Amino acid sequence: MTIVMLSIYLLIYDIRKIIYLKCNYYNFMLFNQTASSSIRRTVSYVEWLILFVYFLLFLLNRSETNYSSLLIPTYFRLTQLIVLTGLSFIFPINGSMWQRRIYIYLELFIIIIPASLGIYFEIALYFILLKSCFLLKRKEVIITTIILGIIWTFAKAYSIPKILEFNRANLTQIVSELDNTNLIVSRVVIDNIADYLTISVFVLFFSFVIVAEQRSRRKAEALTQQIETLAANLERSRIAREIHDSLGHSLTTLDIQLELAQRLYDKNPHKAIDSLNIAKDLSSECLTKVRNSVKSIRQTDFNLNQALATLVEQVVQNQSFVIHLNSELPQLPIQTSHQLYCIVQEAVTNIQKHGFAKVVKIKGYQDNQGIILEIIDDGQGFEVNAHHTGFGLRGMHERVQILGGELQIKSTLGKGTQIKVWIPG
Repeated sequence: MTIVMLSIYLLIYDIRKIIYLKCNYYNFMLFNQTASSSIRRTVSYVEWLILFVYFLLFLLNRSETNYSSLLIPTYFRLTQLIVLTGLSFIFPINGSMWQRRIYIYLELFIIIIPASLGIYFEIALYFILLKSCFLLKRKEVIITTIILGIIWTFAKAYSIPKILEFNRANLTQIVSELDNTNLIVSRVVIDNIADYLTISVFVLFFSFVIVAEQRSRRKAEALTQQIETLAANLERSRIAREIHDSLGHSLTTLDIQLELAQRLYDKNPHKAIDSLNIAKDLSSECLTKVRNSVKSIRQTDFNLNQALATLVEQVVQNQSFVIHLNSELPQLPIQTSHQLYCIVQEAVTNIQKHGFAKVVKIKGYQDNQGIILEIIDDGQGFEVNAHHTGFGLRGMHERVQILGGELQIKSTLGKGTQIKVWIPG
């Protein structure tokens, strides 16, 4: 009764922890997706505002004495506006690294080429550098900023002779416009309003992003701490389940034998000694199981094929069935090897307790799809879809899920059971 109650308690506790852990992990991923979506939306709004102001300046500052109003600069300026507007709808913050690089370098190219013709868009240039902080690695951002500064300087220097030549050719008209005070004032006011609007929006956006990033980091750290705590609790529950599954049956039998020895001590000492001998064997068996479990967990050079062979040798010594082992598994990570070992151990334990089999076949190999592990017996079988209160089958499913694989169990009453585990390799 105690074992059954403990099983039910651990079952409920473990299910609650798994659900809670998965819910927190889902919330963590949802939080990251929401944060990325918020950054993308904010960046797009600010970029659209900057492009809109730049387009207004392009319309309001057109005159015969303005170099950028010529045909070729006008063509490049409009192309620049159209392409940058189209790219503003993308912003691949969740894309792969090569997509991010192409996006940033393409926008910088669209800024640099018109600059060599005297079309300067410095606010957009700085804004692209700001976006690169979200899309590229820190080292790449620094290198890109240095190289871009050099190229930007040479591009502006290349455009200066053409602008000076245009100004010399239109020097008379430019000087005459200096006498028109209203025209000069209106241009200065428009330029100042545009500069103030774009720069202030840029600064505010940058400040808001920093504040939001700090808040996001604090929330992420809190969620990470919760996940780590829940993972630790789940691991403790898993260890408790393994101890219960591996030692519960032996300890129960040991308790019965000791109780029997107590009752027979005065009435039949010889039978009491027999019960004590059995109890001694059971205690040695429990100690061996504990040592093997600790050894398999701590062992850094865990060889799964060798461990399975040792397990088979231990089982066949005290059981009436035969085990045929054919394990040709490659060297796997410690976590994977330990989980697969525990799956085989649990399957063999179930066969010992409930299977009544004569022949058991264990086969492990690797194919093009991954790691395959099969355990087949000719025992009495069971109803796969029936409700099972023990930890055996559920523990197998959980271990396979941890490894990201699949578990298939086929069983027919009176014809045995087939267990197949697939782990991606």
